[in-house]
Amino acid sequence: MAVEESHPVKCFQHCDRNRNILCFSVPEICPLCGRNTRETESRIPPYVIPTPFVKARNKPFSIIIKPTLGTFLQNYTQTSNLHIGLTDSEGVTFDYDEDGVNINAPGWDQCIAIAMLQSPDDTAFSLRWDETLRRESKDDCWTKYRYHEDKYNCFDFVIQFLWKIQLHHTNPCLRSKSAMCEELVVEYTRRAGQYISLYRHISAHRYLCQMVK
Repeated sequence: MAVEESHPVKCFQHCDRNRNILCFSVPEICPLCGRNTRETESRIPPYVIPTPFVKARNKPFSIIIKPTLGTFLQNYTQTSNLHIGLTDSEGVTFDYDEDGVNINAPGWDQCIAIAMLQSPDDTAFSLRWDETLRRESKDDCWTKYRYHEDKYNCFDFVIQFLWKIQLHHTNPCLRSKSAMCEELVVEYTRRAGQYISLYRHISAHRYLCQMVK
């Protein structure tokens, strides 16, 4: 099923320097002062707030995260299960579930991506990443018969791959599966949750007035 296209969130100040107005499209009437926004100049013109969600194919050498069911903007809650995978040098996705290893499966057009390669010019590491990922995807330890929802799942697939290319030596968040979840995945989804909250408020009420911190 295709992911519903998200709207860019815009932010501007019209009459009050202490409050931002967030919206998908600038309201004709300012909700703060009641004046026409097209006839009066804004203090700060509308600009787009960066979204934490991306298309996996545009993020090579990354850990990728999405809800197991649905999408972040439409379905995610703090109790939602998460699914995790990886991209290669060309943004091809690899993930592990009850069907075994999936390559370029649909559903990664609204995900969180955590870049693992800091230097795109590191040719030797790039080749090792791709070769190891393809070798792992064919290994018998990742068959559908070995999959277990709690004990042997997509998080095991990702962390064991990252250990194979020895990234845990340079990134302490990768020292264990629990550390990766608690110190990396949770941190990124927590930030995303703030964006989701304001996005849903705007969807329901057309705009959000927010105090400037």
